[in-house]
Amino acid sequence: MLGFSGTDYEKVREDFRKVTDPYTGHEIFVVPPIRPDWAAIHAIRADERGNIVCSALESDRLAVLAARRTIVTVEEVVPEESLVARPGEIYLSALHIDTVVVAPRGAHPSACVHAYGIDRAHVETYLAAAKTEEGFQEYLDRFVRGMTEEEYLARTCGKAV
Repeated sequence: MLGFSGTDYEKVREDFRKVTDPYTGHEIFVVPPIRPDWAAIHAIRADERGNIVCSALESDRLAVLAARRTIVTVEEVVPEESLVARPGEIYLSALHIDTVVVAPRGAHPSACVHAYGIDRAHVETYLAAAKTEEGFQEYLDRFVRGMTEEEYLARTCGKAV
């Protein structure tokens, strides 16, 4: 048997089921699918109809397809004929997208493929601050609370939208 066999999962997770794999004949564990109410992702670009192109390296596609509803922030909206996935990107149909919001640099401080990389200095600032409740609250006051998107970007990236 593979996976969780012989572990405490068999005792504590009633939703895990042991079944016979029809291809190998081995006993395996299966779990029910996760069906979140919402997915929220950041994509590279969208067209006017709500189709998007996002990173192929993330689990964004899986999240979008699993969720009942999806909000996508994007770097930019482009004409429909320009919405082509390049290497490292995937296309997702508007059929799976409920709302698109334009949010340049919306993935900051993480990366957005083909747009910008990880802001390691800011991530390190956050990690240092988040070690204590007091530090985390100070971080929120400095970078989040009462701040517009433009102010956040100017403070963290030195760029305004």
